[in-house]
Amino acid sequence: MKSSTTTGFASAVLLVLLCGSTVAFSLNDNYKTIIDTLAWTGDLSEIYSIIERNQIANTTIHLRSVTVFAPHNEAFLKITKQDNDDEYLPCYHITNVPMKLEQLGKSVFSELDGNPPIWITKKSPEEIYVNQAKVVYSLANYEHNNTFGKPQVLHVIDQVLQPLRMKKNSPQNVYNPNAWEFMQNAEYLDLDSYHTNTFLQRVQNLDKKGVFSNQGGHTFFIPVDEVANYPKVKPEKIDVKVIDAHIVPDNVLFLGPTNEDEQFKTLAFTDMLKVFSSLSKAAEGDKTKYYVSSDTVVGDDVHPTGAVVAEIVKANIPVRNGVVHLISRPLMIVDNNVKQFIEQSYKDREDSALHRFYEEIMNSGGDFLEKLTAMPNVTLFAPSNAAFNDQSIQSYLLNRTYIRSLLDLHIVNRRLSIDDIVAESIDTRFQVQTEVPRKDLFFNVVTNGKNRTLTLEGGGVNATVVQANLAATNGIIHIIDHVLGIPSSTVDRKLATDPTLNETNYLGQVSSLNDQLGDVQKRFTYFVPRDLAWRRLATDNPSVYKKLFMPEYSQVARAILERHLIIADKAFTMDDFRKEANNNNNLSVRLPVVRDVSMYVKIKDSVEGYSIEWRDEWIHVHRSDVRCTNGIIHVIDKVLIDQNDIDGSGAIATKSISALVLVMAQCLVFYYFN
Repeated sequence: MKSSTTTGFASAVLLVLLCGSTVAFSLNDNYKTIIDTLAWTGDLSEIYSIIERNQIANTTIHLRSVTVFAPHNEAFLKITKQDNDDEYLPCYHITNVPMKLEQLGKSVFSELDGNPPIWITKKSPEEIYVNQAKVVYSLANYEHNNTFGKPQVLHVIDQVLQPLRMKKNSPQNVYNPNAWEFMQNAEYLDLDSYHTNTFLQRVQNLDKKGVFSNQGGHTFFIPVDEVANYPKVKPEKIDVKVIDAHIVPDNVLFLGPTNEDEQFKTLAFTDMLKVFSSLSKAAEGDKTKYYVSSDTVVGDDVHPTGAVVAEIVKANIPVRNGVVHLISRPLMIVDNNVKQFIEQSYKDREDSALHRFYEEIMNSGGDFLEKLTAMPNVTLFAPSNAAFNDQSIQSYLLNRTYIRSLLDLHIVNRRLSIDDIVAESIDTRFQVQTEVPRKDLFFNVVTNGKNRTLTLEGGGVNATVVQANLAATNGIIHIIDHVLGIPSSTVDRKLATDPTLNETNYLGQVSSLNDQLGDVQKRFTYFVPRDLAWRRLATDNPSVYKKLFMPEYSQVARAILERHLIIADKAFTMDDFRKEANNNNNLSVRLPVVRDVSMYVKIKDSVEGYSIEWRDEWIHVHRSDVRCTNGIIHVIDKVLIDQNDIDGSGAIATKSISALVLVMAQCLVFYYFN
């Protein structure tokens, strides 16, 4: 507690100091030279002290025109101090040309030995990065001549720039290498004990060194030889196309400024083979881990479609022709089936995305993995650790038999990539059968610029795909953020979050019907017209549809919705209704709905699913048994409205409902279903 308090106080002090600097710079009442500004601004004392101790940097800033990228003191608190900081850091934060932000190009040359570049990323006029560090815009563009009249510029940044360093006592010096020279001389470089010999050997054997020597600015993902808990890949699987997939040409992608999940064409993107790369991150305890994904959207006989993910084990290494990220394994290579993917990649790693999923599989008997192996083409929607750690579902996890049945809800017996689902969803909302009879998954794709978000519903639970297209030899894995089939939402929340139930949800909101649907002490059975049903009403009777959505007719809309709603001490599945019909010689079943306690329907069960007959019309139950924490929703294809709801003038007629009728409704529930 004392440590936390002290840290909080220190942060507050730093913030005050930084705010003071902001005022001074923004009001232009600071008339000091750059070096004096660094010396007299409390929050810039760290960068000042290392410049002062370095003779080259100190002389340069006193005598020459410069631009200084100055990390504030809080940035230094986030790094681990190294013995050679005074040798590497001062000159790497200085360039010998004075440049305001608007004058910066794609890179500038630092004053460090060999003049290695500092790479510039401009996301907007006010959001600019130098390497990984973000410029503090309010503390940028401070100009002043030094005592020799040389113009100088100061920009404050939020991180300490980290140049490529040599190993201590290295017998050979390497100055400003390109990516190829970086790999050639890796043994002399300070790479946190990582080695890249296997990948280097394949690049040499396949004569691909030229793609790592290309001038310009590129991104290079270089696999290290071996990382604990990651399966080792056979070197011969690293072919020419795989090597190309490790390079993003003409884009220098430092982790900080790069949009998460934005796709970039790799060098392997050709007419016949299309491979993208993207970056992502995940919180692992108090740390953040970064990953790179190669997504083969058009493959060939050797390179299947799907994504391969590698952890970035050492990031943001600047080189002469771009940036290098060391990664845990080669990209694009698919050599495990779905079962092996789960076992070999994740079972021994508590920080992995599927560790809890593997635990639940084994707790339920483990035969689920054998089922995955036997399927030649499978898509697995695997819940993440966070999904299983959700407190609202912990009681369900104690029922092993129930969980085993739910696991099958996460399997589709065909290979489905994101692109496949998008293609199927163009004209209609795509649904596909799972390994649980009559339990489909329903998909929805939301596109926002370059980003696509895939959501799905299974067993009444909405989930979002958080990591897509993970490739296996016999299928594809998508990691999702909820466990399907375990309800976590009340009926009102389910209506609010399901993209196909917007119209019913809106009418329920404006009429206040939804207010009671969050009551966890009651049990609701709700036949909910989906948006398609309301569109059909708009076509068949546009005047009625229009009036129902007018505020002055909100209570009329409520009365019609109440015809779809049962309130009782339990919720009813479609199978409950079917059994009641069977007990009644397949005749009509009385549904004690809130509005019409004597409403009768027939139930039909077929390979297409359930249907109900009302007013001599069979209505398809589009989705049955959508479970919520306080009830069940059945999504239907028609609004239950008839001519009795419309008076002779074409206006909507309503019927009042007394409290006595509501009591009678609940009594009838007990009579017919208990």
